[in-house]
Amino acid sequence: MKNILYLFVLVGYFAFSQVPNLGIVEYQRIINNPGGVSFGTAYRLYFDAERSMYKRMGDAKRINKNEEQSYGSEGQQVTDKILKSSLPFSYYYTNTKDKNLLFRETIVQKSYIVQDSLEVIPWKLEEDYKEIGEYECQKAMAKYRGREYIVWFTTEIPVSHGPWKLRGLPGLILEVTEETGKYEFRATKINLSPDHEKVKEELQKPKTKAKDIIGFDGYKEVIKNKAKDERAMMLASLPRGGKSLEGCDICPDPNNRSLERFE
Repeated sequence: MKNILYLFVLVGYFAFSQVPNLGIVEYQRIINNPGGVSFGTAYRLYFDAERSMYKRMGDAKRINKNEEQSYGSEGQQVTDKILKSSLPFSYYYTNTKDKNLLFRETIVQKSYIVQDSLEVIPWKLEEDYKEIGEYECQKAMAKYRGREYIVWFTTEIPVSHGPWKLRGLPGLILEVTEETGKYEFRATKINLSPDHEKVKEELQKPKTKAKDIIGFDGYKEVIKNKAKDERAMMLASLPRGGKSLEGCDICPDPNNRSLERFE
């Protein structure tokens, strides 16, 4: 009887250990604008061992108040007022087993659903460590989509996910800084005992129609034209006689307006 009981407990433990890692992480995506003003936008990452869904949860909120600066719904500097959008929020869905990356973004007041690819990010692991919350994290660096990133990840949560499209390390990415200082991602809350059904529901591939999806080449063209299109939108919104600031000391760099930069 003892042998049977021992076998039952052992099998039960083995089965439990094979359950894929599930979790929910709250992040702040921070955009640091010229003039010392920063905005944070709340995002939430749902994940298991193979899939992740990173989705925006609300509008940007001012971190440092500066009445002379004005920003859009994700914190980008655009006009003399904060623009609200009725378009659906952005998301980034990945499936490492199927090599699938599908995302939705709003660019110049238009929503795009884009079929992307899971590129191998050439991470270089550093021998630097620090504590973030209760987790020991290791430093890594890489260049990806026109920007260089410094990230901190923890192998105590052994999944290869992270905020936005950043992934591919032997642990969850908790903190990100970008070379120009414009963009940051910071985990603010981690739940490793979530409602499993809720996570599984969020990890279903978004339902989309083929006609609504654009390829990555089309997306790159939209990004390349973003600064020009934003300027046209800004000029159209100015009151009669209004002027835009160009060439000023605190004007946003037109080449630094998108997270991904393409030549």
